[in-house]
Amino acid sequence: MVFRCLCVAALVPGVAYANTPDDVYGVSPRTIAMGGAGTALPGDHAATHYNPAGLAHCQASSLALDVSYLAHRLSFTDENTASEPLVPKRTRNQTRFALGSCLALPFDLSAGFMLGFGTPGALALDQQTANETPNYVMYGEPHQQVSFALGFSWRATQQLSIGAGIAALIKSELPLTADFPILEPDPADPSGYRPVGFSLGIGMGAMLAPRLGVLYAPSSRFRVGAAYRGALYHDLDVDAYITAKLIVEIPVPVHVDSLGWFSPRQFSVGASGEPTPNLTLTADVTYYRWGELRTNASSYPFLNMYSLDPEGASGALVFPRPVRSGWKNNVAWRAGGELRTRDDTVAVRGGLGYRTPAVNSAEDSNVNLLDGPVVTASAGIAWHAGRRAAAPGAPRPAASATPPRRWWRYELPDVSFTVDAFVRVDHMIEQRVDHATAPGDIAPDKHYRFGGDVFQFGAMATLAW
Repeated sequence: MVFRCLCVAALVPGVAYANTPDDVYGVSPRTIAMGGAGTALPGDHAATHYNPAGLAHCQASSLALDVSYLAHRLSFTDENTASEPLVPKRTRNQTRFALGSCLALPFDLSAGFMLGFGTPGALALDQQTANETPNYVMYGEPHQQVSFALGFSWRATQQLSIGAGIAALIKSELPLTADFPILEPDPADPSGYRPVGFSLGIGMGAMLAPRLGVLYAPSSRFRVGAAYRGALYHDLDVDAYITAKLIVEIPVPVHVDSLGWFSPRQFSVGASGEPTPNLTLTADVTYYRWGELRTNASSYPFLNMYSLDPEGASGALVFPRPVRSGWKNNVAWRAGGELRTRDDTVAVRGGLGYRTPAVNSAEDSNVNLLDGPVVTASAGIAWHAGRRAAAPGAPRPAASATPPRRWWRYELPDVSFTVDAFVRVDHMIEQRVDHATAPGDIAPDKHYRFGGDVFQFGAMATLAW
């Protein structure tokens, strides 16, 4: 039985934080190459994401452009021979571009911003009602969005910096039109029909999330920091009016809502320092509140539908919803280092990380959300030209008393140029799911394994003055 849906609605964002590329893949080749441990690592615009208080430690005003390529090599093997093999939702490779800046302001203030987008799918979201399709919830399509962040920092004392900022998803409003089936004939069901899901794909954006941080430097060679990142997501919330074609046309009002591009609330603490002048070490730990999705009110990453007229024609419709999807809080540990030559023209970097899974095994669920422990290894190199780079964490140098260089009648700024490159590999340790259905069990038979790798390559050019 096929129904037609015709609904025109404005997509209104809820105020709240999305599964952003910055969360999963990191920000800035320097920080990514050092394991992603950016909570107490000063140096560039990456502090806008990791800890806005670190913007006070930028050694100069700068503008940076970077490009990175994300390649997903994740595997899935269905070992259940009694049913049609499961096929995971695709994880699309993507090239991402980012523009970032760190700017010195009067009164010991600093500012930073980041703007990032990817291709293909710079702004796209594809969701459907709950079903058995395996879904790598941390990788792939959830990251097809434009990301923006803005931060400010105040150096309250020589040792203490305080920062605040926002992350944003860009808003758009679109009319929505879709055709989808609601019921299909099923002789095995007492009603004669069974509910089926439908898919809904639209481009959209929305909302703001706070970021707060502190950075304390008891000495010029040691720093500790802490940061809070609020929850960011896109909130779809529309009413749909379906015309059911039976003998006569019957209007069926339903409500559609979902969370998309979700990132949970996060809290991180870290430390960095220079045991020797040419060596920087950094480490941090981040706590993610994915467990907030365990509530019955959340169907992430699926669409949720229910009747607006339970006593009317739509009251008999049953739409699939996830049951015990398995979301849980998780933790990520990261550490890295940077070794510079004596003249600071070349730097070599490396880092390691480990993230616990954000989803329990899917044995007891009617959906298949895929995530496992992830081990990360990264490396990078940088080349610097121009004025000598200041030591990380040192006070911003005062204006030079040397007369500026001139060309004709114009003063030439004292500039420097840096090129960074990095490679990062995320390895998801193989997981197995085995479940035999018992009478009254909501979870179907499941016998599969999954795991694999995500590769990331990138480079950045920075102009500082």
